[in-house]
Amino acid sequence: MKNLIKKELSSYLNTPLGYIITILFGIFANFFFVKDLFITGSASLRPFFLLLPWFLLIFIPGQAMRSFSEEKRTNTIEVLLTLPYQETQIVLAKFLANLILFFIALSLTLSLPLSLSFLTKIYLPEVLVSYLGALFLGAFFSSLSLFFSSQTKNQVIAFLSSVVCLFFLLLLGSDFFASLLPKNLQEFFIPLSPLYHFQNFVKGILDFRSLFYFFSFTFLFLFLTVLELEKRK
Repeated sequence: MKNLIKKELSSYLNTPLGYIITILFGIFANFFFVKDLFITGSASLRPFFLLLPWFLLIFIPGQAMRSFSEEKRTNTIEVLLTLPYQETQIVLAKFLANLILFFIALSLTLSLPLSLSFLTKIYLPEVLVSYLGALFLGAFFSSLSLFFSSQTKNQVIAFLSSVVCLFFLLLLGSDFFASLLPKNLQEFFIPLSPLYHFQNFVKGILDFRSLFYFFSFTFLFLFLTVLELEKRK
């Protein structure tokens, strides 16, 4: 499976688009935090992390859209399935490759807590838990994007399908959506949103329910992607 992961990473990093997407993510994430820092005067990383899911809404589907769509478009998916790898290994390899790429992109934002630590005292455990939550969020977004990539040979359709689905899931946890619902429905719909659970991490809280949410939904979409590949046999 190590060879599959290397293949995925090299196919992404051998194209200028891979570097452009990753660098643009780092630039925009840093820019919007610095902009808000000077406007609000708040020396906290919470605004950055609360904005992060909306950046990932575009970044991760853009990163993962070609994972299976490109294989289908070039008809290399059939060759891939004839290799001595199980469908689960293929999906996990693509998932881990995307997660590694996301980790690299997220590491470009480490300059934010480092810079902020020179200006004021930051609560390090809260920052670490927030970054952990960002990794769980990225894993969930990647698994969902891989699933939609496995459904079509068109990268644009895979990208738009992932973005629309993630947008509505994030919207479920927003204050705007909550204001439209009666309280009894809020209690049902809002916990379905990754934004709701990610906010616990941003507060420095390791909630078992939030951990279970990210693990279960990430597993669900990976499982559905494996089933999609098995149907091609």
